[in-house]
Amino acid sequence: MSPKPGTGAQAATGLYLHVPFCSVKCRFCDFAAYPGRRGEISRYLESLSKEIAQRAEENPRSLDTLYVGGGTPSLLSGEEIGRLLAEVDRRFSKTPEFESSLECNPETLTVEKLEALRRAGVNRLSLGLQTTEDPLLKALGRSHDLRTFHGAYRAARDVGFGNLNIDLMYGLPGQTRTGWMDTVKRVIDLAPEHVSAYALTVQEETYFHRSGVVPDDDLQADMYEEAADALIAAGFGHYEISNFAKPGRECRHNLRYWRNQDCLGAGVSAARYDGRTRRTNTDNLSVYLLAMEGGQTPVVEETALTEAERLGEDLMLGLRLAEGVAPSAAAARLYGAALEEALAEGLLRKEGGRYFPSRKGWRLSNALFVKLLAPGKPAS
Repeated sequence: MSPKPGTGAQAATGLYLHVPFCSVKCRFCDFAAYPGRRGEISRYLESLSKEIAQRAEENPRSLDTLYVGGGTPSLLSGEEIGRLLAEVDRRFSKTPEFESSLECNPETLTVEKLEALRRAGVNRLSLGLQTTEDPLLKALGRSHDLRTFHGAYRAARDVGFGNLNIDLMYGLPGQTRTGWMDTVKRVIDLAPEHVSAYALTVQEETYFHRSGVVPDDDLQADMYEEAADALIAAGFGHYEISNFAKPGRECRHNLRYWRNQDCLGAGVSAARYDGRTRRTNTDNLSVYLLAMEGGQTPVVEETALTEAERLGEDLMLGLRLAEGVAPSAAAARLYGAALEEALAEGLLRKEGGRYFPSRKGWRLSNALFVKLLAPGKPAS
């Protein structure tokens, strides 16, 4: 495997913080998100601060990325976000190129809150638009309309944010190819630095699953191809299956995951990985609060990966990226046959000793990755 940045003893690491509160749960959402529990925000932030301190004590290293996700982190007040990020500042040093991302819903943003985010050190916002079609936003259970989004986007620019991501979703119930491409073109006209475009997946325990929503795979494939072509033509690099960025504006925190680097995590459902063991917190808000307040661990799952599993993860995650992967000798012994089979099927291309995903491989990523799910048992 090619050397992974940031794996030295004193190398910087990343930190993910989960904020599980939201005003309403979207109909596609299966994340740990809790509407109607704003009264517990203060209590939660106290517990989260305790866990941040624990992570810092265990890992006295600098941070080069911070990502605050949810839920809806921007549901918190500017003062609450400021206190949370001040705790991170107090516990960790930062590298000069530190990237601090925060997920936002448009309807939660005001000029005052955006200014507070800037003062707190946030330098990258991820805005959840999903679609520019108001009827589809309503069908998704979103609380904003296109006009609200435009107001939030303009305010973020006016306040001085120079690194904005827009989240999009395609294959929605009732969405057409024409409507989808109109959304993509409108977003391109806004000139964000980054665009994430995800196919709708219907997970169990969601409103869409209970309602019998079934995405059209063929339609989603067409939408994916057309959006990728349009974004690339507009100057975005297609650097990961679902992510596009202007040069140098790739999400560096998410690159940590796709490069299978170590990363810290705190909060409900947050996971942390030290390169060998993955530990995941409970996704139950009440259980998390009781554990932290009682001096107990919120971890409910701990998985120590074998060498073969780590190598397989390196390959699967790395093949999400346009930069591809160069297998080590050990990885080639275990997975070489699977890689060559994928190469023969057009899912990969090879240059020198490095494998790169093809557009077909990205579009059929599940078929590609399943070949790497049996450590030590390469596909025949």
